[in-house]
Amino acid sequence: MAMLGKLFKPRWQHRDAEVRAQAVATLDPRQDQETLSKLARDDDSARVRAAAVSALLDLHLLDRLIEADADAGVRDAASDRFVALLAGTVDGAPAVETRLRLIQHTGNARVLLHVARHSPDQACREVALAAIDDPESLYRLALEGADAALRLAAAERLEDATLLRQLGREGRDKKVVRVARDRVKALQARDAEARRHEEQLDALIDALDQLAQHSADPLFEGRLQQLEQRWQALAEHADDARSARVASALAQCHAHRREQQEAVARQEALESAAHERRAALDTLRSLYRDLSAETWDQQLGELRSAVATQERRWQAAGELLEADDESDLMFHSRLSEWRRLIALAEAALDAEDDEQRRELAEQWPAEVAAPSTLAAARPPETPERKEAATPERTPRQAPARTGADSEHRGLVVALRRELQQGNLKHANRLWHKAEAVLAEQNDPWLLQQLERLTPRREELRDWHAFAAQPKKEQLCERMEALAETDMDAEERASAVQALHEEWRALMSSDQDQDQALWDRFKAASDRAYEPCRAHFAKLDAQREENLRRREALCRQLADFIAAQDWQNADWQAVWEIRRQAPQEWKSHAPVRFTDARDVQKRFSALLSEIDERLEEAWRQAEQPRQALLERAAALAESVAADQGEQAVDVRGAAREAQALQKQWRAAPWLPPARHRPFQKRFRRTMDAIFAARQADTEQKQAQRAEAAEQAQTVLERAAQQTARPLPEQDGATLAALAEELQAVDGASLGRGLQQQLQRLQEQLRTLRKDLPRWQRWQAARDRVSGAPSGEERAEDRALAAALEALAGVDSPEHAREERMAWQLERLPKAMKSSGFTPLEEALALVDERPVGTPLDSDLASRMTIALTALEPRP
Repeated sequence: MAMLGKLFKPRWQHRDAEVRAQAVATLDPRQDQETLSKLARDDDSARVRAAAVSALLDLHLLDRLIEADADAGVRDAASDRFVALLAGTVDGAPAVETRLRLIQHTGNARVLLHVARHSPDQACREVALAAIDDPESLYRLALEGADAALRLAAAERLEDATLLRQLGREGRDKKVVRVARDRVKALQARDAEARRHEEQLDALIDALDQLAQHSADPLFEGRLQQLEQRWQALAEHADDARSARVASALAQCHAHRREQQEAVARQEALESAAHERRAALDTLRSLYRDLSAETWDQQLGELRSAVATQERRWQAAGELLEADDESDLMFHSRLSEWRRLIALAEAALDAEDDEQRRELAEQWPAEVAAPSTLAAARPPETPERKEAATPERTPRQAPARTGADSEHRGLVVALRRELQQGNLKHANRLWHKAEAVLAEQNDPWLLQQLERLTPRREELRDWHAFAAQPKKEQLCERMEALAETDMDAEERASAVQALHEEWRALMSSDQDQDQALWDRFKAASDRAYEPCRAHFAKLDAQREENLRRREALCRQLADFIAAQDWQNADWQAVWEIRRQAPQEWKSHAPVRFTDARDVQKRFSALLSEIDERLEEAWRQAEQPRQALLERAAALAESVAADQGEQAVDVRGAAREAQALQKQWRAAPWLPPARHRPFQKRFRRTMDAIFAARQADTEQKQAQRAEAAEQAQTVLERAAQQTARPLPEQDGATLAALAEELQAVDGASLGRGLQQQLQRLQEQLRTLRKDLPRWQRWQAARDRVSGAPSGEERAEDRALAAALEALAGVDSPEHAREERMAWQLERLPKAMKSSGFTPLEEALALVDERPVGTPLDSDLASRMTIALTALEPRP
């Protein structure tokens, strides 16, 4: 039994691969899928696997074999089978719904193209077409699709301008050609719009860059808002690079705007602080002027609150604005005086007996209205007190006195004013000046005035010492602590400088009074500053080195300017040097300002000289560009003006534009910032000219395509007509076709159509030449066949024999002598005549027989057979 099993096992299990492959072809794809799957997966022979794959219905298995089979032939066979099943072009293909789902999920361009071209199901073709993005595939479908709807749909999805132009020339459907041409125009319009947006974006970016490079001014906000509005309108058309550049420029502009706003806010805060300081000081003065006994008696609390409020206003303003020495000393002098008066007034309210009130009254300033309790306790006025209490009058109101016309009267007036206002520092300077005057010359009046003002000065000195002494001691302690602190040299120097500024704010211009504390402060300052000396010595050396380098840079620039041949200069190199010189100058920093002042002036002068040279060169370089722009603009205007009339040589204009481009490239060099506006205008003008040439080319191509289409129609009609036999030809039709073919422009046709045109013209000439002869032959045969029956005549026997001899057909036995006689007698004569042909001679013999003469039926039959043999062929 085992042996029988081996003998009768299936042929697809045979040892010979050839036999197995042949057996696969006999398997039923529907019933033997398991066997085919096994062979496709496991058979050793690639040929057998390929044969099995070609009958599979399992798309998943086919997909795995496409990816995994080792043999390229098997993979190709599996791919072909997969595509055929998916397209539904073979038996056993999946249902339409399944194939639609699979088509929607595949991204294989080859599969999609095959399905779109070959699937019998319209739905599958449409889904496959919708998934195709490859321009070449869409072009092939638009040109060679199975049906007009598919070709039209493919043309509508095609985006490649080159392929669309080619489709407009080679498309087989008028709708497809029209759609292709319309889409080319739409793409051109879209490209033009995109170029316009790019130019607008480039202009916007340039404007933003320029705005970002300038500090904010009053017009900054308005310009920025305008540019932001333009960006909002153009943002959707910008690519990533342009968006990034706009974002960067906008960030810089917003930073400038914030800086401007912060600067304005700072300035407003400083102005407000200054106003608060002035208001606080003015309020203290106003309250001082308006004092009366009733004010002290009834509004002491309000006065105390008002003075405290002005102090807080002054301190709050001091957090934003540092007061100058004079105003700060003036305010605190007024404040100290107010505190003293308020303290005296409060003590007066608490006084228990007249003795305490008298003591307080003696301390009360004579020029200030006192509370009623102190006014009653004041001692009687002496002339000296009365004089002290009398308000100072202006120089014009002062009574005449000894020495009133002294040359130093102005000095005394200024001194008195400063003392009254509490400006001890300025008053001390004027006092020392007055003492110097007294040391040089005797002026009793000046001496008398100083003696009168001495109490007020001493009072201010006491108050200043009282207020400044603790602060100066604190400054000494802070400077001594700073000397022991470890910090950066720059920071230490700044701290020492700050403490010195605070000390100067407390000085009274009376060095004798401050000398002890000043010596202590100065010694601590020297110790604190000592670690900074090495640092600043090194910094000074660096400044000197930077100064030398700047001087060397100036010498190099001067040598460069002197050695330059400005008539033949390399302006790009000069511009590069001019652009890099300030950068190198800045790199040689820091320098000491006082030392570098002259070098800075020289450097600026050298740059100005180079700028003048560059400006002159650039003006000269702009002239040929401007001239070229004007020529290009005139050329573009002529093209635009004449294009509608078709009177302008667009291609000639394009050639002239190309020549202008060469001249443009050869124009003298300009820096990018000055070249860019010219370049943009020139490019726009060139684009307009070349766009006109492109439009003209496309129009001519469309005209040629239309002419070719019309010519194709004429050629098809001519081909159909020439294919007809001569009996179906008509002379008028042939003549009209010949005229139409003659009118066809061969230059608009391809090489193949030109050859077809020549061939059809030759065929028409032959037909028109053969048709009259054939018509004569037809008329002769009709005369013979249509002649009435009659008796046999000798002339007719001779005519029948002659026709048979000319046609080369056999004659009856009884007519051979007549035929031989005609051949010997008549044929040589006929052959000697010009234009002899058997047909022409036969037609001439038939024409000689009288029309309507009866003819024997046997002779008529012989004549008809002979004439039929002579029928002319094209």
